[in-house]
Amino acid sequence: MDMRVDRRTLLKAGSAGAATAAVGGHWVGRVEAQDNAIKIGFLTALTGLETILGETQQECTQLAIDEINAAGGVLGRQLTLLVEDDATDPRVTVEKANKLMKQDQVDVIVGMITSAERNAAVSVTAKAQKLVIYPTYYEGGHCEKYLVCTGQIPNQSIDPFVPWIFENVGSTFYVAGSDYVWPRDTAKALRMAVEGAGGQILGEEYFPFGTTDFSSVFNRVRDAKPQVFWTMMAGSDAVAFVKQYANSGLGIQVCTNGLDELFGAAVPEIAGTICNQSYFMTLDTPANKAFVTAFQAKFGADKRINAISEATYDAIYLYARAVEQAGTTEVEPVLKALGEVSFDAPQGKVNIDPENQHMLTNSIIGRADDQGMFAIIENFGQIPPKLEGCKLNQ
Repeated sequence: MDMRVDRRTLLKAGSAGAATAAVGGHWVGRVEAQDNAIKIGFLTALTGLETILGETQQECTQLAIDEINAAGGVLGRQLTLLVEDDATDPRVTVEKANKLMKQDQVDVIVGMITSAERNAAVSVTAKAQKLVIYPTYYEGGHCEKYLVCTGQIPNQSIDPFVPWIFENVGSTFYVAGSDYVWPRDTAKALRMAVEGAGGQILGEEYFPFGTTDFSSVFNRVRDAKPQVFWTMMAGSDAVAFVKQYANSGLGIQVCTNGLDELFGAAVPEIAGTICNQSYFMTLDTPANKAFVTAFQAKFGADKRINAISEATYDAIYLYARAVEQAGTTEVEPVLKALGEVSFDAPQGKVNIDPENQHMLTNSIIGRADDQGMFAIIENFGQIPPKLEGCKLNQ
């Protein structure tokens, strides 16, 4: 079944329902679900540190649901979206995940940005044997039967990126990131790749959320003289970091797997940054052009999409196809079917590895221009995920 729908049909299609409250211009809360609807629980940061990412993630979720509903739904049923804001706070994530499961009785929970949010949600959903689909690139290693991940992990971003950096930029690195699990554990994978290829990590440091002054690290980077400044700052802290770096006069090449078009819209000073992601808006393919056209027609001609949001869009399509194939929303058959279906996504073909329930994402290098858009300079195509020792379906 091809669930993609003609975009003119999409634009005629209405929303699945109306929400009861708004946060930051985005609807939050219960929607009026039709009888027998398939309930998609969407849980993410619509306020707090990661608001810059959560809002667009919600929009891409809504776009996928509207397209699928306009094409006839799944198993003759419409999809209904129920949205909750976790405020980038793991304690709130637990509360809202429980609400979506117990009160709203959703069939699946999709979303979240930070690993702390994901871990918090899974701490309650796994015990209840409820499915969570997490679309954000992360540090890897989360092997859980009731968790499916559609974002990049290090072997899909860092492993192909580092050899390219060695060839085109240099082999000495300085690492700076926010002080939490994604930057710290990603840096371990980066160190293995860099040192394994004969390069050096000259310095590595982390900053608490809410840091406002990064001048000290710029001074240490200036003294260390690396060829590559690898950065992994979170949310609004990344905006402050990029602005201050642009004014520092360092001129060292910034490379990362954690900046994108949304940050580029907020800080055009991102220009020149080289990043590996699974998706960039500038991909010149029919599928991506149709996706961007539909998104901007629905949410605004100047609106941007990033890899996290595109992976959320993919997650909805993969889930819908798995339900269609399984013939039910029951979790066990859907999990099996998720390892069997695929989707011609905006980033390229995607599918889930049944062994570790992570997506075979694409791996793309882009360089930011002075508008904060990323020109593609290398596309490695689809790369299988690697999680050592994770064998969920054998």
